[in-house]
Amino acid sequence: MLSLRRRGFLGSLAMVAGSPATLQAQSAYPSRPIRIVHGYGPGSNPDVIARVVAPSLMNTLGQSVIVEPKPGAGERIAAQYMTTQPADGYTLYLITGGANVISATDPQVTFSTLRDFSYISTITLFPFALFVGEKSPIRTLKDLMAAARERPGKLNYGHAGTGNTLHLAVELLKSRTGIEIEPVAYKDQAQLISDVMNGRLDMSVSTFTNFHSALVNGQARAIAVTSLERWPPNPDVPPAADDVPNYEVVSWLGLAAPAGLAPDIARRLAEAVKVAVAVPDIQTRLRDMGNDARASTPDEFRTRVVADYDKWKPLSKIVYP
Repeated sequence: MLSLRRRGFLGSLAMVAGSPATLQAQSAYPSRPIRIVHGYGPGSNPDVIARVVAPSLMNTLGQSVIVEPKPGAGERIAAQYMTTQPADGYTLYLITGGANVISATDPQVTFSTLRDFSYISTITLFPFALFVGEKSPIRTLKDLMAAARERPGKLNYGHAGTGNTLHLAVELLKSRTGIEIEPVAYKDQAQLISDVMNGRLDMSVSTFTNFHSALVNGQARAIAVTSLERWPPNPDVPPAADDVPNYEVVSWLGLAAPAGLAPDIARRLAEAVKVAVAVPDIQTRLRDMGNDARASTPDEFRTRVVADYDKWKPLSKIVYP
């Protein structure tokens, strides 16, 4: 039998081990490496951005940050995977506005951006652009619309999956102008870009990041940007809205987690993102790729997601009649 003194000593140890300060030390976040999952392939816009900000996140958080692509099905695979992960802050989701578009418009998806994720911070805002090959006779949006009207249904455009933002951006343009351009879905972004450069595709809506090398090497041209005004990182590209009034598609990319993430962890991660996007070199690199570095609070990010969801929801009948 333990002596009273011995039992008192062990009781004191138990009280210390269970004290708030000790529990806080035991549960300090983060205490192991963090994964950032995204739904696109190596070299894609999300992949590049994740790798640009990861070193700063690692420095701020004091843990390794590993970027893990899970490409396929227009981000559906990554989004569904994230719904199976614990909400502990160690598996994060580099979510794009495309996942929100899919959630709002595809009646077959099993995930909901409004239900299944906790939102941490935006990282960038970005428009898209209409790209053609350098040898294409199409040099402006007016040229594209004229060619489409002369040959209805004969022109084509590439996109990364039915119902994603790049697909709906063209469908929205078609609905506003009455032109007919046939969609071609691609699983491989690199092949899509190659087919635009080589003239096998007449055009594609994509990000400046995806077409960065093609633009620098003079193998493709951006004929219009999908923001209402000229986009500061690419001021030479005219807005599509100059020819199609009020046409606008501006998307975003940010950090999320499975639903139920503790608010203190969300705030900790949001602060780390804020630090990252304030780094001048990171701002420059993102701007050079056509992105506007923009951090937010968790609540601000969720508000943006909800607003965009409501914007895209009515377009469901265009893709899934």
